[in-house]
Amino acid sequence: MHSIIKIVSYIIILLGIVHISFAFPLHMNTDTLWFVGAGMAIIFAGLLNLVAIHNGGSKFTKAIAVIINALNCAMFCFALPILNEPQVYAGIAIFLITTVAFIVVLIKHKNIKQ
Repeated sequence: MHSIIKIVSYIIILLGIVHISFAFPLHMNTDTLWFVGAGMAIIFAGLLNLVAIHNGGSKFTKAIAVIINALNCAMFCFALPILNEPQVYAGIAIFLITTVAFIVVLIKHKNIKQ
């Protein structure tokens, strides 16, 4: 399961980089600022996933990863009626996959402890 999380996390980071790259050339306005900021948030979510599974990760970091991935999935769902673009569907899919994967990891970890 950790390998799935790792692969999808790299895809999340790539999605964030692509998101930022569409902001170039940079213009000094609020739209560009929000666009770059959203891309950075996507990258940070992917990095958080990698940190959460690094060296086995703690229960706390995995729980935070579930929350962040679920919130990002919800934000992509919120963006769907507004944008209705392929990258929004990709965002929903990858954040849903990581949310479910981390939940499975947490459940397995809980069952092992018992």
